[in-house]
Amino acid sequence: MTTRNLAAVFISIVILSACGKDSSMPAVNPPTNSNGNQTDNPNTYKPGNTLLIDDLVLYTTDGAHRDVQLIKDFMTRNFPDDVSIFDYGQSSVSYNNNALSLTFLDSNKVKLKDSVFEIVSKSDKEMMLSSKDSSDMPGIESTWLGHCMILYNQVPKYNAWSICNAAGGNCKKYRKQYPVMVSGKDYYLPLLKYALVSNCSIFMYDAAPMPNYLNENIINGMLQNKDSLLVQVSRLKVSK
Repeated sequence: MTTRNLAAVFISIVILSACGKDSSMPAVNPPTNSNGNQTDNPNTYKPGNTLLIDDLVLYTTDGAHRDVQLIKDFMTRNFPDDVSIFDYGQSSVSYNNNALSLTFLDSNKVKLKDSVFEIVSKSDKEMMLSSKDSSDMPGIESTWLGHCMILYNQVPKYNAWSICNAAGGNCKKYRKQYPVMVSGKDYYLPLLKYALVSNCSIFMYDAAPMPNYLNENIINGMLQNKDSLLVQVSRLKVSK
């Protein structure tokens, strides 16, 4: 596997958050006790203490590679200061961050990371959230690093282009979408962490990322010769 770095871009974001449920649950202000002190919102689902690691895989045009030492070597070679960010050979790790709490409001709305989203669909397997307001489609800056930046922007399944294409294409604006997994009375947030080496090097790390799935199109035809994409796929249970 050969990689080449022509530019380096490192993205590290730490954001706080909170989130929400469906219209069957009434909207409430944060409740207070008899002394007027705020108590926990009964419609809030908080993250547990365990992050489930579903996969850690390095994708290249040669296929999918899960050898731990190979993956560590990739990080050491390309992102030496961030080797410890990934969870090697683990099926679960401890998690201590309430930023991804999920709070259900009225009128089919939820609150996640200090933003309110609409519940646009819900089944016994998945709940889809959508921003209330539209965002501009990415501009010329999304192509400054060419193929590398195009890949990076489309690693998450629900990205500006996939959302636009699903709406018929030719968009000037789009509404961001985020999936939440449903399992009985519990909810799981699918989380991604990834590092890309192409004609640039980009490392994406967010201590509390918005939920999303891996875009299967990336690993089924979008990777080119000398592209390497390391992805950690995780789930975070949120419950009362």
